Amino acid sequence: MKKTLVAAAALAFVGVASAQSSVTLYGRIDASIGSVKTSNAAFVAGATLDPGIQIRSGAHTGSRWGLRGSEDLGGGMSALFQLENGFNIDLGTAAQGAIMFGRQAFVGLKGGFGTITVGRQYDPIDNAYGSHDAMGYSGFSAINTAFNSNCAAPGLVGSGDCIARQNNSIQYAIPTMSGLNALVMWAPGENKAGGVGAGSMAGVFANYANGPLQIGGAYQTNKPAGNVNSTNVWEIGGSYNLGVANLFLQFVGGNNKVTTVKDSGWNIGASAPMGPVTIMASYARENQKIAGARFGTDDAFSAMVRYDLSKRTYVYGAVHSGERDPVAAGIASIKIRQYGAGLVHNF
Repeated sequence: MKKTLVAAAALAFVGVASAQSSVTLYGRIDASIGSVKTSNAAFVAGATLDPGIQIRSGAHTGSRWGLRGSEDLGGGMSALFQLENGFNIDLGTAAQGAIMFGRQAFVGLKGGFGTITVGRQYDPIDNAYGSHDAMGYSGFSAINTAFNSNCAAPGLVGSGDCIARQNNSIQYAIPTMSGLNALVMWAPGENKAGGVGAGSMAGVFANYANGPLQIGGAYQTNKPAGNVNSTNVWEIGGSYNLGVANLFLQFVGGNNKVTTVKDSGWNIGASAPMGPVTIMASYARENQKIAGARFGTDDAFSAMVRYDLSKRTYVYGAVHSGERDPVAAGIASIKIRQYGAGLVHNF
């Protein structure tokens, strides 16, 4: 009897503490079956990678679990935090290089002045890509191939969102005002060495929503360690809800003075809800130049059908096709063909 009373008291205490601190456990699991085939994957006339049919985790949206919470400090101010771990549901292993909270990890203060957070966070360009893409910058989005193909090629980083999450970052977001959201981020590098400057990142993102219209943009500069020039990236985009469909359009650009790479591109898409079914499609294209001369063109097309089983669970089927066509002699085209069918459960 005493053990029962003690257990009941402990549970009551935990319940009160949780209510006061508003701690929430949440997560998402994406399991699918599909394939990703890459032709001439070695960038310079290489082999074809075709692992065949696979059980995949996070093919559409990353599997994760996390904790978020806040504490009322009085006077309209609150403390907040978020810790988010990425994992592979097919293997039971950690994602993001096995970092414990590789997706997000930050703490901050919120009040009438806005919100200040410090830690590992999504950067401005990542926010812009996701806000203005019909597929929410997810795993099957066309922009993954068209905008980010340079990320895997050393020395050819242009307008791609090659980092997405910034370590050691501090972010300030203004209070939402008449549909306007804006934030600035700065991330000083912690890799300074004798005679070598530390890397750094700085950026800004703003987005305005009014009725069916949404429009915004971002600018970001990433400077690696070693006192070298930075990579500058920008994005302008928006969407318009026609009722029967939501239309999306964005333009991107970037340059790196060290590698003389300059990119520019665009992405167009649509999302059409029809009861429990939503159909999404997008097409993206980007051109690269090196030292003023055209280097290549990236094209990608994606389509997805989603069927909601409930408010938290849905199934999907998706295809993605992308191709890079370099113009330089001796460099083969790279083709990516991806398809999958999966189940997503949110908790």
